[in-house]
Amino acid sequence: MKKLFKLIILAAVIAMAIPLNGGYAKAEPLDEKGFSGIWVATVLNIDYPSKPSADAEVLKQEAVKILDDAKKLGMDAVFLQVRPSGDALYKSRFYPWSKYLTGRQGLAPGGGFDPLEFWVAEAHKRGIELHAWINPYRITKKTISEPKHDIKSLDPANPAVRNPDWVVKHGDGNLYLNPGIPAARKYITDGVLEIVQNYEVDGIHMDDYFYPGKSFDDKDAYSKYGKGFKDINDWRRENVNLLVREISEALKMHSPAVRFGISPFGIWANKSSNPLGSDTRGAQTYYEHFADTRKWVKEKTIDYIIPQLYWNIGYSIADYEKLAAWWTDVAKGTGVDLYIGQAAYRVLNSDPASPWHGVGEIERQLDLNSQNPEIKGSVFYNYSSIAKNPPLFSLLQAYYEKKDEVKARLPVSVAVPGTDIKTRYDQYYICGSSDPEKPLLLNGEPVENRSSHGFFGILVKLKEGANTFAFSQEGSSSAVSIFKEAASKLPEKMKKAEIPSSSVFPQSQELRMPGEKITLSCEAPIGSKVTVAIGGKSYAMNPSATKAIDGGIYPASFTYVYTIPSYTGNPRNIDLGAPVYKMSYKGTTNSVKAPAKIGVVMKNSPYYAEVIEDGIFTYPEPDRDNGGIHELQKGMTDYATGMTGDYVRLAMGQWVDKKSVRTYIGQSRMRAKVVKATYTAGESWDKLTLGISTPSLAVASYENGELRLAIAGLAEGVLPKLPEGALLSCVETKVKEGDGEYILKLEKDQNIAGYYIEKTEKDIILNIKRPVKGKPGPYPLSGIRIMLDPGHGGDSLGAVGPLGKEYSEKVINLKTALKLKYELESLGAQILMTRTEDEAVSLEERLAASKAAKPDLFISIHSNSMADNIDISKVNGFSVFYRDAHAYSIAEEIHDDTIKSLNRNDKGIHKKSFYVFRGTWTPSILLESGFVPNPAEFEWLIDDDEQSILAKSLVQTILKYYTE
Repeated sequence: MKKLFKLIILAAVIAMAIPLNGGYAKAEPLDEKGFSGIWVATVLNIDYPSKPSADAEVLKQEAVKILDDAKKLGMDAVFLQVRPSGDALYKSRFYPWSKYLTGRQGLAPGGGFDPLEFWVAEAHKRGIELHAWINPYRITKKTISEPKHDIKSLDPANPAVRNPDWVVKHGDGNLYLNPGIPAARKYITDGVLEIVQNYEVDGIHMDDYFYPGKSFDDKDAYSKYGKGFKDINDWRRENVNLLVREISEALKMHSPAVRFGISPFGIWANKSSNPLGSDTRGAQTYYEHFADTRKWVKEKTIDYIIPQLYWNIGYSIADYEKLAAWWTDVAKGTGVDLYIGQAAYRVLNSDPASPWHGVGEIERQLDLNSQNPEIKGSVFYNYSSIAKNPPLFSLLQAYYEKKDEVKARLPVSVAVPGTDIKTRYDQYYICGSSDPEKPLLLNGEPVENRSSHGFFGILVKLKEGANTFAFSQEGSSSAVSIFKEAASKLPEKMKKAEIPSSSVFPQSQELRMPGEKITLSCEAPIGSKVTVAIGGKSYAMNPSATKAIDGGIYPASFTYVYTIPSYTGNPRNIDLGAPVYKMSYKGTTNSVKAPAKIGVVMKNSPYYAEVIEDGIFTYPEPDRDNGGIHELQKGMTDYATGMTGDYVRLAMGQWVDKKSVRTYIGQSRMRAKVVKATYTAGESWDKLTLGISTPSLAVASYENGELRLAIAGLAEGVLPKLPEGALLSCVETKVKEGDGEYILKLEKDQNIAGYYIEKTEKDIILNIKRPVKGKPGPYPLSGIRIMLDPGHGGDSLGAVGPLGKEYSEKVINLKTALKLKYELESLGAQILMTRTEDEAVSLEERLAASKAAKPDLFISIHSNSMADNIDISKVNGFSVFYRDAHAYSIAEEIHDDTIKSLNRNDKGIHKKSFYVFRGTWTPSILLESGFVPNPAEFEWLIDDDEQSILAKSLVQTILKYYTE
């Protein structure tokens, strides 16, 4: 049995599951999980359509998405609400088109589209039953913004408009058909027959909306039709019994293959009210809805019953386990199938103390059901609650995979590369999946390196040209072709002998300081003589190739390393003009002037760059490859000392995007004065506020217990008075020509938890975050805010492994993050997520979320990979990345504890300037938990139990960090 459960989990993995266990000792489940279904509610656009639309294509696309998800979940049936409130999602002569479908009752969808017809056809294509769910009596479903008893909004075809004497205005503000009027019952029954005669539905289904309550204004009907009944309550019950009986008989006569079922409120009656009732203390459908649901089962009026047991096991008022046992006793021996209505909508309650916190309660209930042979399955309310809840989606997906489906889903499959490709590599890593019980062959030779679940990874050698790799095992095969291109590919021939204008340097303004070297470059035919003229002098250029190729005209790169000349006199900018490139080739000459100029910026030249956007970043080189370093705010100003491409260099030595600054020539040198300095100690943040005479650039850095605040052009600084309780032991200033800095020294053994700079019109404010601490008691992380960032999502797959796109890194990251979220929340932490489902979130959005929240800790969760020409089957382990010194401590602790407690291979702690690390306002770390393309690592990454252990290990380290 254990092997079967492992196969079920494996099938869920292949289907992109993210299973989450409840963390308790489970009874051994039965092999057969039973019938499974899902309710799709249309009233108030709960599930379908997500918003009203008459566009047939929109309606179709949403239907297909829901049915595809139902198939992934292993659902046997969909219960589609086709008559939500006196209207219909199909063409009817009894009911108008639903307002929830198109936005106005009576308005038909475009192009003659019939949603029920489409749903039935698409469901059957997927092997899914379609049960038409109707609300028999309800005419309106009032919202807060709508008037009570709103008959004016109804279409003339609505039965309430056609037959106003059938209608009761109830105290809840809604309109209902009166169950006591025989003609109304016949109308409802005729409407049911219309469905089964026109559509190939598999079932007719009603939920728990019968009489809306005891205070129902039907005395006149009782006087007319209630003769022979001792009280109105028995008469009301019989009215509902008659409707159920009449529908049942009509179906048996006209469509015997169509099943008829009802999903009542879970409590028929409490034992205190009726000795036949359950040991509960909740509302009673027998007395309050006048629905004798037990009678329908005992008299076999219906084919199945789905009591809505929307309470947890052990709930004192309505214990799930007790009610499941009561309904088992009711259904036993009747031949009426008992399915349980499960409260999917309650899962993942945000309260850690709630039994519905996480997916454990649903899993416990399903396991309890599996021990009871009388319970034939479960139906889940509702679709959106599952679709928007990845852990629950994955739990159900894993649970409902059948053994025969597992076998069908285990053919050999190559996942990487996903398609035939071209490469210049001499070798290439291939990975995929196979049936672990059968031998696997590659081009007829055994593949030995496979994980216990049949995942494989192998580095293959490539010869020039086409390489075909065919993997096969009994009854299954998969092949991929890798074309190795020639190592030395000839450049494209030139159409004529010339210097292409697009090849000359610079294409945009170039500015450098005296003594700097720049490379002047262009393209010209191999064998050319090329010179470049700049600053009144001409220089011979050096070619990258000199040997001609097959007599054709092929390009070579010509370069000359030019030293920017020095000048005397007042600091200023000097224009050297645009370089002119000249070529001579076999009697052909060509001259091209660069489209942009080269200039010189002398030291202390009054040439400035003013930041014109908030939140821009500086870079150590004129590109973004090494990540942003300092965040700058609008209005900050520094000397501009260089310009190349899209970047401007500041006097501080860092580069910024050209579009983010305004450069200009000033009248004098920058001389910034700090005219006031104050320091305030707060509960969470301390502040150093400097009143400054000019809008200078300011950047901060932290290392070895010192915060350094550098200010461009600082000429004079004053010191603040430190109040009692300040984080600092002292503040010093250093002023030198051109710039200066404030040095903030922390008290001994003190640390900080973040910092950032704000700028106002006249002030620079350095915010310094105090370390936070946990609290004693059951929720030691109470008050601590942690942001989890599951890497990738949407079209960004991340690393791809043996199961390809279906279970790429983005899925693993989210699974791990959600596990970590629930573990942290159970200790009282407030968890913020950059994403909770498979959606695209840009790096900019992730950093912005961190900046807006300024959490106490930011953890970005990833899984690793390597280049495609590396044997990744031999690469494994756990690593942690950080950027700022105040993040090193938590990075080191998480790294060391994880390596030790989980016996993971040590891939090190690395200092790296990732985009999501740019914010200094919180300790930010990135975890690389394992290598996705490695078969053994992949198996560990998708193993639910192993990832639970990883999450618990991380939580213990975080707990230690905040409490010790």
